[in-house]
Amino acid sequence: MFSLKPPRPTFRSYLLPPLQTDDKINSEPKIKKLEPVLLPGEIVVNEVNFVRKCIATDTSQYDLWGKLICSNFKISFITDDPMPLQKFHYRNLLLGDHDVPLTCIEQIVTVNDHKRKQKVLGPNQKLKFNPTELIIYCKDFRIVRFRFDESGPESAKKVCLAIAHYSQPTDLQLLFAFEYVGKKYHNSVSLLLISIFSCRESMQTKHFRNAIKQIFKWGQNMVVY
Repeated sequence: MFSLKPPRPTFRSYLLPPLQTDDKINSEPKIKKLEPVLLPGEIVVNEVNFVRKCIATDTSQYDLWGKLICSNFKISFITDDPMPLQKFHYRNLLLGDHDVPLTCIEQIVTVNDHKRKQKVLGPNQKLKFNPTELIIYCKDFRIVRFRFDESGPESAKKVCLAIAHYSQPTDLQLLFAFEYVGKKYHNSVSLLLISIFSCRESMQTKHFRNAIKQIFKWGQNMVVY
């Protein structure tokens, strides 16, 4: 009788599988590193990753994920997610869409949901619990909320303490804004004085008279604190 079993394949391929090209390797999505945009002389004091910024009060579907940093000038939330519920877009020369200057902060409140505790943070204060939420009340009537559900507890505590410390300095002259404007002003004046004294032989020229007028104009616009 004939066998009903199918014959076994006898063909064997000796060809190697196709090599993976560089295009296929490079086609994998790369993780973008979130970096803040800093002004000259601005430094990052503390930061925490995996932070959730709350956009709406009644739902979390519009929340954004990113990194929260505190510098000596502002707090900044860095994210790749587009801003939801935004009808109008404007661009600030010094601040981003999620930046808050330290001088704009009115009150800082830390919350722990598990222990049902909250505390208003001031300068040089200690925080005895790990915050799960940070609420910032601004002088321009904004209320900014951040959640630390996926963040490291110690990192969240450190960034909250840093914001409280740098937003309420003991001396106003310690603010970064004074240092930044001062450097910019003095550098401009120095360049102008160099250009004036480099033309000693023509002190009565039109260039000299315009430079003197500019110096007096700057002096009138300066604000003395």
